[in-house]
Amino acid sequence: MHGGSRPGAGRKPGFAAKNVEEARRYLSGRVAEEIGPLADILIEKAKAGDTRALQVLFDRAWGRPRQEVELISSKATEPPSEKIMELARKLNSVA
Repeated sequence: MHGGSRPGAGRKPGFAAKNVEEARRYLSGRVAEEIGPLADILIEKAKAGDTRALQVLFDRAWGRPRQEVELISSKATEPPSEKIMELARKLNSVA
């Protein structure tokens, strides 16, 4: 028998959520205790050319860069409708 529902199969309700929350609390506390040495390691990796470490440092220090969305009409010669332009203005004012 493959797939489908079977009695007693699967994770017990609430089990994963409880474990994840406990792990999050523990790791959060440990990172807070060791933030200085962890930051030093990350900085050294970035200096050595690790682009992921550099990206993490920049994202944490100055926030992630804003992503722009360019609206393009389905017809290249047809300008965007007023409704689309109004929506774009609203979206840009929220960010």
